[in-house]
Amino acid sequence: MPRYFFHYRTDNDLIRDEAGSELSDLDAAEHKAAEIGRAIIDRVAGEGGEMNAPRSIEITDADGHDLLYVVFWAGPKVGDGSASPIEPARLH
Repeated sequence: MPRYFFHYRTDNDLIRDEAGSELSDLDAAEHKAAEIGRAIIDRVAGEGGEMNAPRSIEITDADGHDLLYVVFWAGPKVGDGSASPIEPARLH
């Protein structure tokens, strides 16, 4: 099974995934990246952090080649003003 690495990027930082995860394919890796993104947004919201800052999970293979970027952020829902996670967007 291939090993994928999920590096977390903000405007200022890159937190590298040194361990990676074995997953069946890139689709499974994309789903894992979306789960990671949701967990990050939940944590940022719980800590009162900046919700409108763009973030991404950069998926690479074992050789360090970029495979996929999953970009995510949270912002206000239209009409209610509270922050809620926005579905991650897939960029190739």
